[in-house]
Amino acid sequence: SKPSSYCVIARLVTVAALLLLVKSVGAQTISLQVVIGAAQRCFQTLDPRVCELTLDQAEQLQRQAVVLEVYPCQTLLLGLQADLIMERDRHGRGAQAVEDLPLIIRGCAGL
Repeated sequence: SKPSSYCVIARLVTVAALLLLVKSVGAQTISLQVVIGAAQRCFQTLDPRVCELTLDQAEQLQRQAVVLEVYPCQTLLLGLQADLIMERDRHGRGAQAVEDLPLIIRGCAGL
C-alpha cells in the first residue's frame, strides 16, 4: 500500500529538522579521521583533557551517523565513546581500545 501524504511530509520534516540539529550542534563537521587520530592520542597519552575533547568530537560524529541513518557506525562510535570515558577515568582497555580503531574506520567508511 502507498504511504499517506501525511507520512511522507512528516518524514521529510523529521529529516530536515535532524539536519538542522546537526548543523547547529557544530558549525563544522568533524571527520572520522580527526576523531580516530584524537582517540589514538587519548589512548597513548592518557591525558584526561585530550580524552574529553575527543569524546565531544566522537559525540558529534555519532550524531551525524544518526542523521544519515548509519546505525552500525553509530554503534561503533558509541563503543568508542565508552572507551574514551573509561580512559579519561583511568579504567581504560588500553591496547584493546587501540586495536578496535581500524574496525571503526571500516564500519564508518564514508561518514
